[in-house]
Amino acid sequence: MALLQQSVSDQPLDQPTARHSLDIRLAGDWLVVAAPLPLAAETALESLDFEAGILIPDSCHLQTALHPDQLYWGKHLREINQKAWFFRRQFYVPDQDFERARLRFDGVDYYAAVWLNGEFIGTHEGSFAPFTFDVTAALRANAENTLIVRVTSPWDAPNLNGIFPTDHVIRGMVKGLYEHGEGVIPPDVNPLGIWQPVWLLLDDGISLDRLWIQADTTGEAQISLAVNNASTRTWRGTISLNIAAENHDGRGTSALVPITVCPGEQTITHIVQIADPRLWWSWDQGLPNLYRLCAQLRTEDGSPAPYSTISSTFGLREIKLDRSPQQFTYQLNGRSVFLRGTSYIPDLYLSQCSTETLRRDLDLVRDLNLNALRVHVHIAPATLYDLCDHLGIMIWQDFELSWIHENSLDFERRAAVVQREMLDLLGNHPSIITWSCHNEPTMVYSQRANLEQHPDPLLYEEVRRCDPSRPVFICSGQLEADWRRSGDTHSYYGAIWTARYTDVYSQRYRLATEFGFEAPAAVSTLQSFAECWQRLGHLEEQIDHLWTYQAQLIQYHVEHFRRQRAQSCGGYLHFMLNDLAPQVGCGIVDVLRQPKGGYRALQLASQPLHVALEYDHRRAYALWIFNDLDATISNGTLLCRVYDRANQLMIEKLLSVDVSANCSQRVTTLEWSISADDCWRVELELQDELGVIVARNIYDRPLQPLQRPRGYPWKFDMYLGCKVFDLPGASSLAEQTGGVLMKLIPLAWREKLGEWSLRQHFPPALLSIIARIAALLMPPTAPRRADRRS
Repeated sequence: MALLQQSVSDQPLDQPTARHSLDIRLAGDWLVVAAPLPLAAETALESLDFEAGILIPDSCHLQTALHPDQLYWGKHLREINQKAWFFRRQFYVPDQDFERARLRFDGVDYYAAVWLNGEFIGTHEGSFAPFTFDVTAALRANAENTLIVRVTSPWDAPNLNGIFPTDHVIRGMVKGLYEHGEGVIPPDVNPLGIWQPVWLLLDDGISLDRLWIQADTTGEAQISLAVNNASTRTWRGTISLNIAAENHDGRGTSALVPITVCPGEQTITHIVQIADPRLWWSWDQGLPNLYRLCAQLRTEDGSPAPYSTISSTFGLREIKLDRSPQQFTYQLNGRSVFLRGTSYIPDLYLSQCSTETLRRDLDLVRDLNLNALRVHVHIAPATLYDLCDHLGIMIWQDFELSWIHENSLDFERRAAVVQREMLDLLGNHPSIITWSCHNEPTMVYSQRANLEQHPDPLLYEEVRRCDPSRPVFICSGQLEADWRRSGDTHSYYGAIWTARYTDVYSQRYRLATEFGFEAPAAVSTLQSFAECWQRLGHLEEQIDHLWTYQAQLIQYHVEHFRRQRAQSCGGYLHFMLNDLAPQVGCGIVDVLRQPKGGYRALQLASQPLHVALEYDHRRAYALWIFNDLDATISNGTLLCRVYDRANQLMIEKLLSVDVSANCSQRVTTLEWSISADDCWRVELELQDELGVIVARNIYDRPLQPLQRPRGYPWKFDMYLGCKVFDLPGASSLAEQTGGVLMKLIPLAWREKLGEWSLRQHFPPALLSIIARIAALLMPPTAPRRADRRS
């Protein structure tokens, strides 16, 4: 029997939530049984043997309950998604007068079908958004009620003509956290379950259901409220609006708005003015000032008990992205701000995230001197956005599309619904500064239908229509020519593209939203998982070297992007903060949050005030100062020392400098006559006018950069889903291509061709022709629609 908790305290922080006459959390274990997936839609509830079912804890993914010690790889995980799972719980309704009863699910992953007391209630698609059903007719007052939810998250059918891992399937779900089998998400992981609380809402038939706030730097806030009147009569009353300072001592405001609500749902809009507005800033530019709006629905007679209450925090800020063919520049409240960020997925199973674990990771972000996160191909738990609001961390928010999806009108319709849920859920958060509709939809030249046909053009226009206050990217990566709708770059020189990370030196970017290098987890982390250590134990003696390479690559890229701030680049988003499994991944901390070599490198290179050497693998060119702060330094001193391998000082240069606010400036060019062998260590120090060291940087053998490690990026373990470097006998990713013509090319040539093609930026018109020809020669495998109907 489910426990009834009359409380709203367990809801995610600052997700706009309504409090009605009575909100009851249906807590306790679920009783769960499975049925064959192809027959799930025809399965009669009466045929389910719940007496033989298993107990699953409330608010978790099924994998974490069934296999808590085997969460990353294996047949046992893959088999979960080959079934439909029926969740049942029983509960009593307290003796309470009400006119309307609703069930609210805060999150089900992924397809949900709901029955109450044997009556079919409805369905929902998506992994992150809350959804509500009216169950007034089906609910039994003062009696036992039985709730059954069928949950599925099926695998997609193999694409026999695809290239592993980019289009080995054509994705059929609007979901990012699955089917990414190249070192990010293990190939057997596809989360499934009722992973957020379920609520029974009892009220008098009228409620405030959604709240949107659009506020600017003048203190003007436009408030839109969705009022739902489920009765058959017109309702008259007032909406009380109260805005108060959330984390500062500024002034608020209030208003009382008379309303008349006919049966059905309508939107009420009202504009208020906040005096002496305190603006929201990223932490490195100012204070992240927030306000809280509380809206209450009251009767005309002024009864002290509100019919319904809804609240949300928001910030007064303006975000713009100045776009041109030459340069991108973010403007926060009219001030140029340079993005220093990393990509982030907190966990494979978001049900395992807590306020404490999310705050731990955001403390890492601040420790890394980063002011931005790219929430990568998923919508995170609501608490993350609230924490970023309060900590002043900006967010580039991806939608739940990654790589190749169906290009049908049906999929487009479904994706648009899920995207609108994202906008409704997250739109009030000032930390979100950019929406991106699709990650790398053109990862394969022959697959451009998502970008050019369905669903990306519609999704892009829908976001722009619904939220004109933020910049929008139709996709992230591989569409540099289309600078109006996209224009960012994923850059992997020295990683999956070339053997030298210094090859990036000749490239100019408007915005770098991915770069990095995969490195193993700490030895202690790898050894904690036997099947992982069995496959990656050969790396034990190489880990220090691989970490050093990761560090050098990250530092070089960050400083390269920062040099370009004045001419072209609006910022960088490294890929990525943490590994999601104990293996080889792009994280600079492993799954247990043990730092790799790249951690310290990203931290030092991302200091808001930083000094740097401009160089490539041939020579040193100049000295630079990067200042991302809104403060200047006058009469400062830049000291440069160069030592040889015997630690003898060869060059010492002392320069007087004035450092401007919010800019990157070249201090001096260099004409060193020393060889690369003699340039063993370079030390840079920036002192203010009082002689205090405010920035420091050290380079070890900068003109002798490490070469890309052997076997990378092609040698691969298909079971773990990650790179294995020089493991003898390991298969190559290039062997996994499904194209018949490609298999005629020798393997070594295929690898070279793959690296060459990935780093090319061909004209879009040429790529469209290639895609049309490829579609005629090798049509993709049709998606498995029967699974979706279930």
